[in-house]
Amino acid sequence: MRKKTLLFFTAICITLLSVVTPIRTVNAGDAPSSPKIGDVIHGFELTDKAYDSAIQANQSLFVHQKTGAKFLVLKNSDTNRGFAIKFDTVAENNKGINHILEHCVMSGSKKYPLNDLFFTLDNTTYISYTNAYTYQNFTTYPICSASEAQLLKSADIYLDGVFNPLLLENEKIFEREGIRYEMIDESSPLNYNGIVYNEMQGALANIERASYHNSMKTLFPNSAQNNNSGGNPEDISTLTYTELMETYHKNYHPSNSTMVLYGDVDYEPFLKLADENYLSAYSYREHTLDRGTKPIFHQLQESTYEFSVSEDTDTEKASVIELVFATKDTRKNTFESLVTLDIAVNLLNLDSSQMKQALLKSNIADSYEIYLDDGIFQPVVHFVAVNADPQRKRDFYNVVMAELKKSVSNGFDKDFVKASLRSLEFQREVGTTENTALNSLLFASIYDNTLGNPMPNYDDAFNSIASKLDDRILENAIETELVNNTSAALTVTVPKAGQLEKQQEEIAQTLARKKASMSEAEIKALVQKTADFNVWNNREISQDTLDSLQAVSLNEIEIEITDRNISETTVNGVKLMHANADVNAISAISINFDLSHLTPEELLYLQFYNDMIRSGMATDHRKENQIINETLYKSYNQSTEIKVNMDDKNDTSAHPVFSADYYGFQDEFSDSLDLISDILLNSKVSDISTYSTRTIANIKSRYQNLFTEPIDLAFMRSLAYSSPSSRYINYLKGLDYYTFVMALETQLQTTPNEVADKIARVRAKAFNKNNLTILLAGNSTAKNKFEASMGTFTQKLPDVSYPKADYILPTPAKREALTGDLTVQYLFANAPLLENDVPISGKNQVIACILDNLFLVPEIRLNGGAYGVGAIFYNNNYTVYTYRDNTYATSLAALSKTDEFLKSLDSSMTQKALETYKLAAYASATKSSGELKSALNALTLNCMGVTTLDSIHYLNEIKETSLEDIAVYAQYFENLNNDMNYVVFASPNDIEANKDLFDRIIALP
Repeated sequence: MRKKTLLFFTAICITLLSVVTPIRTVNAGDAPSSPKIGDVIHGFELTDKAYDSAIQANQSLFVHQKTGAKFLVLKNSDTNRGFAIKFDTVAENNKGINHILEHCVMSGSKKYPLNDLFFTLDNTTYISYTNAYTYQNFTTYPICSASEAQLLKSADIYLDGVFNPLLLENEKIFEREGIRYEMIDESSPLNYNGIVYNEMQGALANIERASYHNSMKTLFPNSAQNNNSGGNPEDISTLTYTELMETYHKNYHPSNSTMVLYGDVDYEPFLKLADENYLSAYSYREHTLDRGTKPIFHQLQESTYEFSVSEDTDTEKASVIELVFATKDTRKNTFESLVTLDIAVNLLNLDSSQMKQALLKSNIADSYEIYLDDGIFQPVVHFVAVNADPQRKRDFYNVVMAELKKSVSNGFDKDFVKASLRSLEFQREVGTTENTALNSLLFASIYDNTLGNPMPNYDDAFNSIASKLDDRILENAIETELVNNTSAALTVTVPKAGQLEKQQEEIAQTLARKKASMSEAEIKALVQKTADFNVWNNREISQDTLDSLQAVSLNEIEIEITDRNISETTVNGVKLMHANADVNAISAISINFDLSHLTPEELLYLQFYNDMIRSGMATDHRKENQIINETLYKSYNQSTEIKVNMDDKNDTSAHPVFSADYYGFQDEFSDSLDLISDILLNSKVSDISTYSTRTIANIKSRYQNLFTEPIDLAFMRSLAYSSPSSRYINYLKGLDYYTFVMALETQLQTTPNEVADKIARVRAKAFNKNNLTILLAGNSTAKNKFEASMGTFTQKLPDVSYPKADYILPTPAKREALTGDLTVQYLFANAPLLENDVPISGKNQVIACILDNLFLVPEIRLNGGAYGVGAIFYNNNYTVYTYRDNTYATSLAALSKTDEFLKSLDSSMTQKALETYKLAAYASATKSSGELKSALNALTLNCMGVTTLDSIHYLNEIKETSLEDIAVYAQYFENLNNDMNYVVFASPNDIEANKDLFDRIIALP
């Protein structure tokens, strides 16, 4: 997998989603007439046809006659098109072979000899998404673009990568992406380095993830299904190039592949490309897949495992207990049965379920999770207790089994399933979104791997299940797959204090012994090999190669802004802003309460109230299950959140806003608004003891994950130093909020009524008529109907005026370190733009693409071995980051040299090369998000003072970026680098080694 999405960035970044940029000159041709079953097109025979109502796509499954390769076409009107190729790749050991192959085959090919396909495509071409994923039993390579021609070119790049990788002739690619020995000079210590090696050190630093793998070891003994597909670092260190090649030749064959094509696209050129350029060179080969499904146990299997944490970690009640059940192999089951079990398990996982209530009352652990892992050959149901007492594993087992039997005898809430059916109707009306293309590619890959069928009919399965609810179909699934299932395992993963330091010391000693055993000649040879590797790794890619990636140029793309006809009216004293969206039955609604009058403490109480709402609460008028069912039936994607709105587009000041967002049908506005008002105004804070307990448990679990993979936390803290909007986000979602909740937990034990009263007072103060603005995206009919429905909502709100609160939020130190149980490092640095005389401009995005592709990725990922690195401009901020790094001090020094790099680039960058970076920046700024979300986003931008002209100007700035701008930005970066603040997350030892770099060092809880 290439890189993790920065969730915080996604939440607050202003993007130009209201911009639509059609490609006028790159159509691949008119759609062919509909073929019939048995027709052959470019060597592919059509074997099956269907219709997917959820994504409104005609499905056509082709099979290549010569090789047996599958090719699924999902044809609809979505212009965010996608392509993927998938190979079945069972993890046969813990060396991460398939994961490393995923990296290696995308590290250049015969036709496209690049260093890294992902980053180069992302930074130089017109694509909207590129990545790859290694699952337990398959590897898939998806890519998306708004240009049909660019997608066809990208498909060629991907196909050449998987079938003709440079890896076949160059072992150095394995050494860079996987694992290598490294020695800078003869006096230096011997070290391991490798991108995947470093990635997995970070990935396995989470005890819940470790518990998952431990449960699979116990449940699937002597089976490939218990292996870690990503790889364990200690096992990765033993992997050889020969082993890697053996696995490649075994799995990367057309007969073992499935391709998926999605969107508004002519599929014939893709079939022709695949057949003539790649598949025709192969013959059919039988591919035997060991599914590794296990024999039935006759009694519960139990195991205990240790998990390494640092010496000062509090390990009391910090274990994870996991009870798992292996169900039937998906090939021996029906899709309907799988969906049935999934629904039943989701019902068990509701916080309002009797199962969850019984577990919370047991006090065995802080929090619990129940889920079905159905992305594997033999789906597994997991019951997980987090922050648990390891001595009570049998109590956990007994509670779960007792509640499962009660679920069978008492039955499930049928209304929940019926309400869930409404989500399918909502989805059809909302249409495609920014994630539909990627999700469609991934689901087809998963289903093909597990079911042998990439196009199962989910709608039919769900409707069939709904018709059988009275026949106890859900209860029977629980009884068969769980209550009467003896193929179960009970595991405990126990943190071992001091084991992390011991583990790291053992690695250092192993490497020291290895070096001590080497002869002088061997040491010199390794030093030379390291130097040669670095020279090879820094080779430049020819402009001809970069040109070969392009299928569309920037001058072919016309800027077109959808006129949303934004209007503002006042209805019953409330501001209503409307943006036109070309949809009929459904609208997007965002209900926003300005919170400028709340104090910082009141904001924290409101944040906790919102967390309780999100965990599930009854109201004065509705039971908890009614809230859940009505939410499913009357709204779609409903969410409540304290957001932050910038007071202007430059982020010079900001204010918090409580938002309730959802999609609703026009004929049901009154009902949905009644539901929203009941949730916001009448949720039962009087039952604080019940709701706070599970809410705090969920918060602890969330932060535990945040502390072991602190990307978002690092991003928040780095930005909070200078950005007013980010300072709010950091305060409400970072360490300040965690500290508040932990103190609140203590207070709730002694004075719960005082807490409930405080929350009720804050709620009454927050949700007021005079500080309310509603955003509505829909057609003119929706506007009229919504205005007519607003009265029943607004009349329930108090109408009290409050003065704006005056306060200063906490600010992190300029140079800050946070220490925790981390085996890798996270570095985020930030500087404000306007304060350093750097304009907020579309040109910034072009420079970011240049830095990523030519400096940051080669220097810090390819040379340094960090898993992730990148530069981001948005609003008034420049942020540069590395994560799952192993040399943060070296990376920090490199990040401060971006100005020098741009100065050196000034004379070598060509206009032709610059055009590719402008194209990529343009693609990033104009990603499609769907009609309704695009209209709603236009409203949000309007509230922050961003006009249509601003959007046009921003895109024109990207197009107008010139070679002369590079020298200008070199000076800008000198200013930015001199004013940089940064935050580093690492182990205590790693921070201690460079403690002079920091003004403040904080130990994570």
